[in-house]
Amino acid sequence: MALSFAHAAAGYLVYEAARPSGAHRPGLLAGAVVLANAADLDFVPGLLAADPELLHRGITHTLGATLLVMLAAALAARVGGWRRDATRAATFAGAAYGTHLLLDYVTADVVPPHGARFLWPFSSAYYLAARPLFGEIVLDSAGRVAFVRSLVTRAALARWGLDLALLVGLVLLVHTLRAAWSAAVDAEPVGEES
Repeated sequence: MALSFAHAAAGYLVYEAARPSGAHRPGLLAGAVVLANAADLDFVPGLLAADPELLHRGITHTLGATLLVMLAAALAARVGGWRRDATRAATFAGAAYGTHLLLDYVTADVVPPHGARFLWPFSSAYYLAARPLFGEIVLDSAGRVAFVRSLVTRAALARWGLDLALLVGLVLLVHTLRAAWSAAVDAEPVGEES
């Protein structure tokens, strides 16, 4: 399972791809990070029922859920009076939410069933990359306390550290590239006056 920092990094990249140049848009950034992590809200009912894995990687981890998020974003834009931005809002929301599925696809999963049913209800097949890019934290679903403890084992803390480094590294890289781009654009001669 990819951790929240890795999902936040993916949401951040969607935000940076979507935002216009200039000042940061904190609301847009928060929306991207929340949407990129939202699929894992399926842990909440399981935690309340003392079975953390009860619904994990279920319906919230499907393309159908991504489409529902896109529809909700378009509807919210229309209701909010931004009719012309409904498509943009849906695309942004779908991209941010969809990164969660992508990262889960490329994250190792050693506990059966491996992967997630991204195409449910059209297919019950589980999908997982043949060569995952991210390691996994094995979660203990024996109960709430065991679940929380499994998030803070030595191996889990190392994973948290790697994912946090990824997030910070991506933020620094994007800011460096934006600054270099801005400096290059500012340095270009505008044209000669006669």
